[in-house]
Amino acid sequence: MFKITAILITLVMSSVLFAKPSYEIKFSDDWNVKRDSFGADYFAFSPLTIKKESASLFVKEYSASIQEPLSFIVSDINKNMDKNKSKYKNLNIYKKEMTKLGEHNYAVVEYYYFDNAKNMIMFSMISILKKAGSYLYFNYAADEATFNEFKESTIGAMKSVKLQ
Repeated sequence: MFKITAILITLVMSSVLFAKPSYEIKFSDDWNVKRDSFGADYFAFSPLTIKKESASLFVKEYSASIQEPLSFIVSDINKNMDKNKSKYKNLNIYKKEMTKLGEHNYAVVEYYYFDNAKNMIMFSMISILKKAGSYLYFNYAADEATFNEFKESTIGAMKSVKLQ
């Protein structure tokens, strides 16, 4: 009986650990993309540019249902800023909207803040695509010049999402 229980637990754990996300996404060919990295389903870096930091795009599917995506994002940003107030300051949320990208409706919040560790202003765009019983979370971040340079590429990746 113990062997059967151990085998069943192993199978369940394996299926959870190796479960594939229920979506596909296409990134620009020049982006460096890692699967299952840093806790993300996809963690992508823009091409490195001399004297600039790379932009990064974190994409993760979460199994939870959220009622108001824009409020959820703003609340999440505020919690993170409050939790890390020694590292971040001067939060400015300057864009908050529901928008259609490709076939899907996204909640999109853009903001910037000062990062004491990097000694620079960082820009970020957090987007949520609601699904039944889950949502896809996108976090795009970079310094201002890099953020602007690769923003269209990021939006292109978001438009490419194919739900399975």
